Amino acid sequence: MRRQAPTRRATHQQAKLAATTVAPVRPEQISAHSRVLLTDASERSVLAACRGLGAAGYDVAAGSFGPLAATQWSRCCSERLRISDPRVDATAFIADLRAHLERQRYAVLLPGSDFSLLAVSRARSELAGLTCLGLPPHEIVERTLNREVLASVAAAAGLAPAEAVRCSDLAEASAAAREFGFPVVMKSICTVQDLGAIVVAGPATRRINSEQELQAVIGEYRDAFLVQRAEVGRTLSVGGVAAGGRLLGIAVSRYQRTWPPSAGNVSFSVTIKPPPRLEQVAAALLHDIGWEGMFELELIETATGALVPIDLNPRSYGSMALAVDAGANLPAIWCDWLLKRDPRPACAGVGRRYRWEDADLRHLIWQLRHGNVLAAVQALRPWRGVVHPHFRLSDPLPLLARVLWLLSGKIQARWAAVRTASASRRTQGR
Repeated sequence: MRRQAPTRRATHQQAKLAATTVAPVRPEQISAHSRVLLTDASERSVLAACRGLGAAGYDVAAGSFGPLAATQWSRCCSERLRISDPRVDATAFIADLRAHLERQRYAVLLPGSDFSLLAVSRARSELAGLTCLGLPPHEIVERTLNREVLASVAAAAGLAPAEAVRCSDLAEASAAAREFGFPVVMKSICTVQDLGAIVVAGPATRRINSEQELQAVIGEYRDAFLVQRAEVGRTLSVGGVAAGGRLLGIAVSRYQRTWPPSAGNVSFSVTIKPPPRLEQVAAALLHDIGWEGMFELELIETATGALVPIDLNPRSYGSMALAVDAGANLPAIWCDWLLKRDPRPACAGVGRRYRWEDADLRHLIWQLRHGNVLAAVQALRPWRGVVHPHFRLSDPLPLLARVLWLLSGKIQARWAAVRTASASRRTQGR
């Protein structure tokens, strides 16, 4: 077991990578209608990107691994494509993308998840010349998806690095947890894993409250992983577009509720004025890593005012609908930059609110079941002009798709449980 050691000076190789910039697409490569191809159409982040691009005048095609993808039900989606899932067959995923790009001219391809991003980056030579990927070198993409790299550059950028220990088994994880004191947070080192034939998401981030919980989940972390001190404070989301050594767009929001409540995705948040120097340190961190493009940096704001980065999402992100609604149309800004359209920098307005419909409802039910009536009442409070990831009066079908998707998942889970119970009874009978 070794302690993750943040450094204030990047290595020569890291500095070389960080200095690399994205080459915008050449004018002759731009289609007449500036079509954009999005992957992962079932993600709410991709729906936000689709709506933002549509509002900016782009024609958007959305690719999905399966039916009931909310983005494909949106009025802003002009073309619905079926593509393979890189978590099942990465080769077929790239082959499907190539086929669509050869059939139709798309100015930009935007992966909508970490695993799609890594698969596209790894196979970029097969898509070269067909569209603009807007990706830095593959080494930088891998660095951006690595949580140890995030911690290592945090101090140099002026942030407080998350204190974590790399572990490989239960004994090392238990020792780290006892050193930090429960609760702790368990994370994969990389958000995605490249397994050659497939690209899969790493194990879910978990808040561990006891030695018993640690023993119960350790089997999910087969490779090396991180045990991180659970920072106390308020979670901030810094969404933006990094390009040309600066932030072209920024949207800062503060989480007010999450699902699950202890350590989950945002279910309710509000945009705030960026804290002093936050824009500068965020830009410095992304420059040190070498990333250009859309991003979300999640931080914990401690009682002392320190900002601790805990995750970096190099793509469209879950609550991006809030940024777009508050005046920072991040996907359009990034595509405009790639297509040399000289986008105007934008900062999200203050006081706009975001509510993820079904996640906030689950939060409310959880609070009631645990007797936290006041917390449940807060989740019930109505707000004027709240933006939702799926619901929109002028674009209602994505919410219907989301409801049907949730119901189908429940039915499939119930049917799987019935079949398992039936098989168990047959085994016992024999």
